[in-house]
Amino acid sequence: LRLCGYPPFYDENDAKLFEQILRAEYEFDSPYWDDISDSAKDFIQHLMEKDPGKRFTCEQALQHPW
Repeated sequence: LRLCGYPPFYDENDAKLFEQILRAEYEFDSPYWDDISDSAKDFIQHLMEKDPGKRFTCEQALQHPW
C-alpha cells in the first residue's frame, strides 16, 4: 500500500513498530495523501481493518469500486 510513497507503519524501534501494526495504527498524513481519492482511502481502510470480522474478504476487495 504505497500510494503515498511510504509504508503504512514505521518506527526505528521494532517493538514500537510491532505495536503499531497490532493496533492497526496508521494515518493518511497530509500532504502525502491529499491527492489520493476517498475511494482509495476507503479501500485501504477496509483492508487494514484490525478486526478480522470487519476486514474485507478477497471477494469484497475485488468488488470494491476502486
